[in-house]
Amino acid sequence: MRLNKFIADAGVCSRRKADEMIKEGRVTVNKQEAVIGMEVSSGDVVRVDGEKVKINTNYEYYMLNKPKRVICSSEDKFGRKLAIDYIKSKKRLYTYGRLDYMTEGLIIISNDGDIYNHVMHPSKKLYKSYIAKLDKDITDDHLEALKHGVVIDGRRTAPAKVKIVSKREIRIAIFEGRNRQIRKMLETLGYEIKSLKRVKVGELTLGSLEVGHYRPLTEDEIKYLKNL
Repeated sequence: MRLNKFIADAGVCSRRKADEMIKEGRVTVNKQEAVIGMEVSSGDVVRVDGEKVKINTNYEYYMLNKPKRVICSSEDKFGRKLAIDYIKSKKRLYTYGRLDYMTEGLIIISNDGDIYNHVMHPSKKLYKSYIAKLDKDITDDHLEALKHGVVIDGRRTAPAKVKIVSKREIRIAIFEGRNRQIRKMLETLGYEIKSLKRVKVGELTLGSLEVGHYRPLTEDEIKYLKNL
């Protein structure tokens, strides 16, 4: 088995991220520094950042309604609360489809590394829907601008799907995953976001799940993600 697939199957990260970690010298096989493209077998000892990893035989899949001021990462040097801390599990879990520090809502948490490519890879064009509350009424012109794409960080965004919830609240769906994208799109048009919440990822919906609570994904939801 290719080393990057082994690391992904162990739930550590995606294959692409595994290759980055190998390049950075963070992966060893049988105490020797790993190289891109190498093969490993069941008898090999693979370590990432010094920690032994092995392929999971049992995967876990959860949906969390992430609160504000929570980090979507495996660790934080400032000691801030992590999304994975909310899940009661003995598995080493990871978040898929990140939300920024001040955004709340639906986040997928699992130890199945292949989920990364299904949820986050741009080629999937998987729409994520958010509810944004603004500091002032949104204009028709700006709604149209969002639908056609606006320029942030020197590059135009892909068209968004936008619906008005009220004069100062919109539902917006995007499939790109650029850093703080929705916040930047609205700030470019002159709005301050009072709150931002993700309510849907593809066909997975947050529903009535309360902030700070989580639930296992259903069999149908897991099958849906794997078939994307």
